[in-house]
Amino acid sequence: MKGLNHNEQELQFNKKNREDYEQLMKDSSTKLDGYWDKNNIFVRLLLLILLVIIIVGSVYYISLYLNSH
Repeated sequence: MKGLNHNEQELQFNKKNREDYEQLMKDSSTKLDGYWDKNNIFVRLLLLILLVIIIVGSVYYISLYLNSH
């Protein structure tokens, strides 16, 4: 019985520590932590537009460099 009581105490201790940790993380988060959701269609569209601009700009400058030599 002593081992069972000790295990229950450990379980309660671990549960309390986990709850304290989760509360600490919740309290320390900012309002912006969840703002950029990668599954949000607006964020995906913005990133896609930036990717296209980067690719087109890179191709443009590479072609300018190759045509100048």
